[in-house]
Amino acid sequence: MTVGVTAQTGFNEQPYITVAEFKNAPTSLDYDNLVVGGNQNAQDAELARVILRATSYLNGYLNQDLHAGPVIETQRVRMSGDGFIYLHPIKNPIISLSAFQYGSSPNNLQTLNDPSQCWFESQQIVIPLSQINTTYTSSGPLAFGSYGPRIRLFTKYTYIAGYVNTTCTGSLNASTLTVANVSGILPSETYRIIDGAFSESVTVDNSYVYGSTTIPLTAPLAFAHTGAGFSNMPFAIKQATILMTSAFVKQRGDASMTMNLTTQPTVNIGNNQRYAGEIALALDMVNLYRRMR
Repeated sequence: MTVGVTAQTGFNEQPYITVAEFKNAPTSLDYDNLVVGGNQNAQDAELARVILRATSYLNGYLNQDLHAGPVIETQRVRMSGDGFIYLHPIKNPIISLSAFQYGSSPNNLQTLNDPSQCWFESQQIVIPLSQINTTYTSSGPLAFGSYGPRIRLFTKYTYIAGYVNTTCTGSLNASTLTVANVSGILPSETYRIIDGAFSESVTVDNSYVYGSTTIPLTAPLAFAHTGAGFSNMPFAIKQATILMTSAFVKQRGDASMTMNLTTQPTVNIGNNQRYAGEIALALDMVNLYRRMR
């Protein structure tokens, strides 16, 4: 039996903050006893898993993940009356389009030769008729099977969307940086290196070639960085992840009743009630970035 397979990309599920970022945040939490009897490596590994669970929770609320990365998506669209194809990807903000295919049949797609000629908005890609291989004129389609206004098209496209959020892997010299993932990094853009007391902002030189693993900077680094965060993700997203992680760490025990010999019974407040405010604040902070279905 032949099986249909989708090419669509799911959530990236990469943490929005590093273990070091959480430890440097003023949470007043004891994160050295997450694993009873575990060494520091075990504690850090469990904290990383809690951060990932907090990130996953936020992704579900946001209806998308906000890490910059490649996405393959399929979508049915109709060409507008003024001769444009409007794509509304499931992930934003949109950074680049690397491939676009279209056709009246999903089994016979044509390839757009030059995606750079498309128009990009934060949540929309506009492809003009001039870029489409079609026999359509102002008088309408010239032959059966050509593309024109209101004709349904099947599309498949690859794009990069989201915010850069990766880690430094080293520097070739004081003015050149390497990172773990270059997806979405653009020339002339400013990014933050998150490294505790050694944090600094850097601007990518306009000579940078999009997608290159070597990142030239406009000014030398003030400090050497290895393993530090490299990001332009809004601080609201990172702070929300810190709040969510804190709530997850603190959600222990149950709402059982306890009794001392000389006092009245005491009912413990359930964890859902106790930390609901912290979680609610985290969700309120990311509302601006939520994708509406």
